[in-house]
Parts: sequence; C-alpha cells; structure tokens
Amino acid sequence: MSEIGVAVIGFGLAGRVFHAPFVSAVPGLKLEAIVQRRGDEAAKAYPGARILRSVDEALSDASIKLIVVGTPNETHYDLTKTALLAGKHVVIDKPFAATSAEARELIKIATQNNLIVAPFHNRRWDGDFKTSA
Repeated sequence: MSEIGVAVIGFGLAGRVFHAPFVSAVPGLKLEAIVQRRGDEAAKAYPGARILRSVDEALSDASIKLIVVGTPNETHYDLTKTALLAGKHVVIDKPFAATSAEARELIKIATQNNLIVAPFHNRRWDGDFKTSA
C-alpha cells in the first residue's frame, strides 16, 4: 500500500494538537507538509515535514493528495473550495461550512471531481454525540 501525502494547513491549536499528530499516527498517511505562515513551531515539532509558507505551495505539490484544513472557521469554505478545485481531497475541521448552501456546494464540487471532502469530528463516537436506535 502506498502512502497518501498529506498537508496540514494551519499550526494553531487544531493543527498542533489534533491534525498533525493524527496524520503522523495513521498508517498509510504521510505528513508531507505543514502550512505555517510564520514561526518555526511546526518545524521543531515535525522535522520530517516540509514547512510551507503559503497554501498555494501545498496545492501545487503533486505529492500531496490530501489537504487538512485546520484554520479559523471563516476560512474553511474558501480554502476547501480552492483545494477541491486543485484536485485535492479535503478534511475540514469543524464547522464544515458556515451555511448549508456552502456545504452543499463543497460536496457538489467534490462529487463532480471524484474527490472526498469530509468534516473532522473527533468526538463523533463520544456518548454525548451518539444516539441510540
């Protein structure tokens, strides 16, 4: 099985505590890059990953097949749409989108391009999120 190259966009709380560690821990995923506009925290934490200073660098990299969006909520839609249009699969930190219309559009773009777009919801199996049938 070949590894899936992943770029995590953002190295704030979500990228630092959830996304980069989870990607690094999952067999079959390879943390190729972290987009951190400034600072060197990502480089210190993940010396094997390339540190990129722009999203465009990640989107133009053929080794990156999956983008993880871990940026402020108001950026989720635009970054995800751009990544999908660049031919990348996307996992978006919650909230998935600000409106249901935006969410439907992202799903439509993904479907039309045979891509996966999915929300990151790390607590979906917790009791207070589950319901019984």
